Amino acid sequence: SSVQVVDFAIALPPTAAMSVLPPIVGALGGGIPSAMYGLLPAINPYKALLGSVFLYNSAHMVKLTLHLTASKGVLNNDNPRAHADQIMAADKKYGPIMARCNAAH
Repeated sequence: SSVQVVDFAIALPPTAAMSVLPPIVGALGGGIPSAMYGLLPAINPYKALLGSVFLYNSAHMVKLTLHLTASKGVLNNDNPRAHADQIMAADKKYGPIMARCNAAH
């Protein structure tokens, strides 16, 4: 049994190659000026991760709430995506907001 190795390297033109300048600037202590990040409050990294999870899922939760409100609590569990698409197309009040939430999620 022979194993064939395939090389997936992509040849990029010199202009599309990654610059070595950002890592060098970072290694030399450069980066975001303290005037920019000095205005931001210090926060625990775990709270930042928790906040990012909330921010990531918030569009889905808003869409779910609007879906329940627009369908008056009656959900079609056989094909929920088609039901949501139907509400987004037909409901004048909640449809546009659900479409924006769907695009954000």
